[in-house]
Amino acid sequence: MSSSDASSRLHDKSPLRRKTEQLIIRWMTSLFALLARLLPLRWLQAIGNGMGSLLYLMLRPRREIGMANLQRVFGDRYDRRECARIIRSSMQSMAKTMLELLKAGSMSDEEVERFVQVRDGQYLRQAVERGKGVIVITGHFGNWELLAATIGRLGYDLSVIARDANDQHTANIINRAREGAVAEILPREGVRTMLRVLREGNILGILPDQHTERGGLWLPFMGHLACTAPGPATLAQRTGALVVPGFARRTEDDRLDVYFLPPIEVPDTGDRQEDIRLGTQMVNDALGEQIMAHPEQWIWMHRRWRTPPDEIGCAPEDALDTDQDDRD
Repeated sequence: MSSSDASSRLHDKSPLRRKTEQLIIRWMTSLFALLARLLPLRWLQAIGNGMGSLLYLMLRPRREIGMANLQRVFGDRYDRRECARIIRSSMQSMAKTMLELLKAGSMSDEEVERFVQVRDGQYLRQAVERGKGVIVITGHFGNWELLAATIGRLGYDLSVIARDANDQHTANIINRAREGAVAEILPREGVRTMLRVLREGNILGILPDQHTERGGLWLPFMGHLACTAPGPATLAQRTGALVVPGFARRTEDDRLDVYFLPPIEVPDTGDRQEDIRLGTQMVNDALGEQIMAHPEQWIWMHRRWRTPPDEIGCAPEDALDTDQDDRD
């Protein structure tokens, strides 16, 4: 099955089916929020592994999209069996990420220290000390949710741009867990607030690794054109903030290796659109390098690469989209 065939199946849902799925997700999220308060972390991770394996078996369209994406990026480096292993691991990591987020608020400092190890934190500290704000970029990689929690625990003021779940009850549960670790959750449309955060010298977290529609730039991502949000580069150019890549890689023993890379300095040559284009490409390259080095850590089941338009132009002057436009 091609990725386009799998995608069409994803959208071929009746309103009743969509509503039923939302109710199931609401019930499961409520259940897991309760379990997260009661069960040890290792038990939750075992449940997450089981959930991920079940999702792998049930979500064939997503599985086929993942297979097509891996083949696009890696060619014949991985056979179908190895691709299946990577996608299953990715789904397991995604399930554990949500359970670990729900658990984080009830974990002691000692438990967190055993679970999370931080390295190369000087890149973040030095960027903050400049006083012009910092944009931390990451992808849906490892446990991206606890990357934010870790930055908060390091004592920094952090705001993150996040998309709510379709179901409001589910969104409320997830956002309460997020707000336990960060200063505030910002919607994609809150540009003024984003600028305020940076101009006050604080940290803004953005995940620009998924497809965007409005104002996106078609640039190479892991070797293939993908429509990318120029928000991080645009914000950096307008405020002088540095862009610091950060990641929370999941280790083989299900701990988190949190690390930061040297800052990305968006060019400032006076050609605004070209500088944003170059800065956005630098963001793509930083994310893509980590994903290709640790493919099992990323969510391959998203339709990241789509058909470019006949004419690929620059983003409009006011483009500040910072997240994907849909959930595919």
